[in-house]
Amino acid sequence: MSEKFNQNPENSCEGSESKRQFDSFGEAFKAGTTDGAAKAREKAPGLKTGVADAVHDMAYGLAYGSVFAAAFINELIPANIRDGLSRGAEDGKAAGKKACDTVQDAIGPDDKPIEGSDITNPSFS
Repeated sequence: MSEKFNQNPENSCEGSESKRQFDSFGEAFKAGTTDGAAKAREKAPGLKTGVADAVHDMAYGLAYGSVFAAAFINELIPANIRDGLSRGAEDGKAAGKKACDTVQDAIGPDDKPIEGSDITNPSFS
């Protein structure tokens, strides 16, 4: 009775890929790294294409939706309301700049931005 019985149920099917045996953990790790890198190189172009297509579709949808909404609203809102919104935005911007200047004067009058500079809030520079 010198027959060897297969005690491992994972490898009991004929034709299935058997597990490799390694002499050391380092050898197994290196083989796994090599195999993983090869599979990643094989699959990367397909994944890259899929991600690029998804990002393209999302960017297209976002651009289309925002331009369509803006154009639709622009045509839907009467001219006098558009003028009011425009003037209100300009006045709000001026009031915000004035409030920022007031706060800067209160904090440190010597820390004012250089005249003619685009930087109005030194904390964001």
